[in-house]
Amino acid sequence: MTVAVCVSLIASALPAEARPLKSVCDATEPFRKLSDLKYVKPVVRVRPESKAVKPTDVAFTIASKSGPITFKPNADGSIEFPLTDVLCAENPEMTSNQPEGSVGFAVSIDPRLPPAKSLDYRQLEALRHEWDVAVSRQNLMWRVLAPSAKGFVLDFEAGRAASAEIRLVQGVRKLEADAKGRIEIPFEPAWAAANPAIVLSEMPRRIGLRF
Repeated sequence: MTVAVCVSLIASALPAEARPLKSVCDATEPFRKLSDLKYVKPVVRVRPESKAVKPTDVAFTIASKSGPITFKPNADGSIEFPLTDVLCAENPEMTSNQPEGSVGFAVSIDPRLPPAKSLDYRQLEALRHEWDVAVSRQNLMWRVLAPSAKGFVLDFEAGRAASAEIRLVQGVRKLEADAKGRIEIPFEPAWAAANPAIVLSEMPRRIGLRF
């Protein structure tokens, strides 16, 4: 599940005329607090209002004192703002090559581990810990609105007979995917202490948190 609470938009539209960079710095500040995290990575995508405009048609320019900084979205619409504390403090103007009100930004956060056919339970716990750290770094409103993780989830292709074996000291516990290709793994303090290996029957599409 991609977390959409409180991160649906960092701005409803970016006008074509000059705008102080501080407004973008302020809007993205909650996400810049997560830059050092390994598994919790916000993804910002450019969303042109017109279907005739591709994300890659959009370009932005920051008029910094050291010279103009131009940047564009990737082919999938994702974009990384070249923001630094120094640049935000300078607060130069930022412009877009698109008409006023024609470009928006969508932000998603999908806490996940890299796909693997085997892992251990503490790797899942590390993912859970990073999500808690990410939430703790936000202001009160974000902390209140952010969803709490209820467990872990493995997503496989729907209809596949995928399974996961939790190799505990007392024996193997086998979990099978449901019709949607999902396997839910609970939070278990005893498993966190024992750190059993988790072996999957096939490569999952996603290893993440269940909200």
